[in-house]
Amino acid sequence: MDVVIVTYNNGTEIDAVLQSLKAGAPALHLRVVVVDNDSTDDTLTKLAAHSQVRVLHSGGNLGYAAGINIARRAIGTSRAILILNPDVEVMPGAIAALHSRMAQTGAGIVVPLLQDLAGVRQASLRREPSITRTFGDALFGNQLGRRPGWLSEIDRRASHYRLPRPVEWATGAALLINGSLAERLGDWDERYFLYSEETDYFRRARHAGAVVWFEPAAIIRHRQGGSGGSDAQTALMAVNRVRYAQVWGTPAHAAWIRGAVMLHACLRLDQPAQRHTATVLARRSRWHGLPHATLTGAAHVGPTAASSIEHVLLTRFNLPSAGPERVIRAQEGWLAERIILFERYCVPSVRSQTNQNFTWIIYFDPESPAWLRKHVNALQADGVFRAVFRSSVSRAELISDIRSVVGRERDVLITTNLDNDDGLATDFVDRVQQADAPQHRAAVYLTSGLIVSRNGLYLRRDAHNAFCSVWESWDDPVSCWAGWHTRLGESMPVIEIDGAPGWLQVVHGSNVSNRVRGRLVSPLPYAHLFGAQLNVLTVPAHRRMLVDHLISVPTRIVREALRAGVKWVAVRLFGTAGLDDIKLRFVRWVR
Repeated sequence: MDVVIVTYNNGTEIDAVLQSLKAGAPALHLRVVVVDNDSTDDTLTKLAAHSQVRVLHSGGNLGYAAGINIARRAIGTSRAILILNPDVEVMPGAIAALHSRMAQTGAGIVVPLLQDLAGVRQASLRREPSITRTFGDALFGNQLGRRPGWLSEIDRRASHYRLPRPVEWATGAALLINGSLAERLGDWDERYFLYSEETDYFRRARHAGAVVWFEPAAIIRHRQGGSGGSDAQTALMAVNRVRYAQVWGTPAHAAWIRGAVMLHACLRLDQPAQRHTATVLARRSRWHGLPHATLTGAAHVGPTAASSIEHVLLTRFNLPSAGPERVIRAQEGWLAERIILFERYCVPSVRSQTNQNFTWIIYFDPESPAWLRKHVNALQADGVFRAVFRSSVSRAELISDIRSVVGRERDVLITTNLDNDDGLATDFVDRVQQADAPQHRAAVYLTSGLIVSRNGLYLRRDAHNAFCSVWESWDDPVSCWAGWHTRLGESMPVIEIDGAPGWLQVVHGSNVSNRVRGRLVSPLPYAHLFGAQLNVLTVPAHRRMLVDHLISVPTRIVREALRAGVKWVAVRLFGTAGLDDIKLRFVRWVR
């Protein structure tokens, strides 16, 4: 049996748990792996005294789930994995009792009876979170402990802790996982960092057909708070309850859960941690400031990034298509201009991504001229992208091409649309992959970006921009090309990521829809995100920026509102195909 412990500044507790393991399983051979999340106290010194323990360094404070994933990769195949908090003590025979219950029942996971250090039972058993249970816990807290199960996530009935029985889930201080189940479920979800990762894991186990058993004969004493306690961690616990609801429920369900969690905090504003929690919950932009994974050095074992993600950038270069673009692409000189923009903006921005965990597929017309083919071959020689030549790309062909190029299917598929004349901020890929997206499917947008024209640089917020990504599983994927980037939200949840500009649109002569929008800004604050792409721009005079803000910006807002209104009416009257036909006729007329 393998034992996994993740530590972070647990110097005062680690000896106790390690010394208690032998008595917990006197007849079992235990292989103990401790993953340290960059402790700054004497944890590593204490661990050095236990020669039989394998210590792995994560390379940063990567969170509880990431630490478990690092240990799993180091362990490899295992018959059973016991996950323990570093702040527990295993009572004699506890591990043997867990192992025996798993062997007798065929359970996928077995959880013990938790006690505090004085031997008082802890209410560790849980019911699946729901709207009514979250509101019940918000309203009553620890009061009315015998209230019905639909009003409380925590199971407080003493009779439920006396006999072995199947349960939905339990707090993650200690759990024994069947090795084959652990292999099937794969990595723990690292997006949670701390709290709710066990809720997610138990749910995935149940969906995989596994049964969770509670074994009261296995007693483990839990100090609680061993990973520390702070206002930020209290807020993170609340936010992660909302994130969990977003992963597994509809947007409406997640909104109700967020309201219930906010109510819980607001009813306890006399507590500083709850006041802070209410402030954080009120504005999603504050969530990014909560405790999260930080990398401070190289890990000693394998990769620590989310290896379950397969990210594919998708670009139509001169793929034949219907609509107004086919008229523009047929013009002499279009390809020559586009390849210049492609090399100036698009390619350098992809090469400079701080996170290189992605594949770039670009579609070209099989009837492309010889000079373009030669140019493409030279550009892809360093492996920055893979060229695919097709006269059309159906959904089935696209997914087939992705499978063929990447050669594997990881847990999550992310596809991102990238036009051939635009650019990305250096951290674009990293920010998309860190999105709080559900595992089934969601559209992800970095809402802020820049627009560059010969007149200057403009800061623009566009909630549903062309740099759309779709985060989904490999079960019947649809990709970011499932529909217009402005209408993906009609068929899937939408995740909007605010922050620094994540993308760069270029306004030039052969644009179909790009135009100057937003407000005029200096390029200097954004040079670190876009580098050489902004080198040719000059800093506008203060007077020009003032005129732009006072006159030009309101004019653009009115113009965009009128455009949006006309487009909305046209779609309702003629449908999307009819609107494309109208655009095609207009382009032919003006050109």
